[in-house]
Amino acid sequence: MDHLKHYTALADNLASTNPQAHETLEEEINILIHKLKFIPMESRPVVLIQNLSTSQIEPDYLEEILAVAGGRKAGLENDLAEIDILIFIQESPDFLSKLPTLLSAQYQGSKAVENNQVYIIQKPAFGSQRSDYLQDIEILAEIVQSKYFIYGHEGNHWMKFGL
Repeated sequence: MDHLKHYTALADNLASTNPQAHETLEEEINILIHKLKFIPMESRPVVLIQNLSTSQIEPDYLEEILAVAGGRKAGLENDLAEIDILIFIQESPDFLSKLPTLLSAQYQGSKAVENNQVYIIQKPAFGSQRSDYLQDIEILAEIVQSKYFIYGHEGNHWMKFGL
């Protein structure tokens, strides 16, 4: 877990300020990593996350929590046809009415749209509060590796957008 910069910073802080929370964090992250270690990297879905919220999210934080959750970040080398899962971060309920237009204008032809793998994270301040590190990973894990993880965040913090 040395390669997890944000996890390490949070764990170090919790170890000295809240040992019980540190133990819980460490245990949960170890469970996630253990469950996913048998899925080869090339078999993990390519995920494009679009932050349309007002919250600023550090790109390396988002990349780290996505990796722990079992996804691969879509990069510049990926075209739309290679994107398995499309996730929008947007808290506003009005976004639902705008999403069909956005999808047809910018994401038509993507594997994610064709396979109905479009999701909306509606959790306020998703990815911007380090104290929510574990919950943010759980949300992504439920979306990205839904066969393996169910934490009960669907409907509260995220939803699948039916096309």
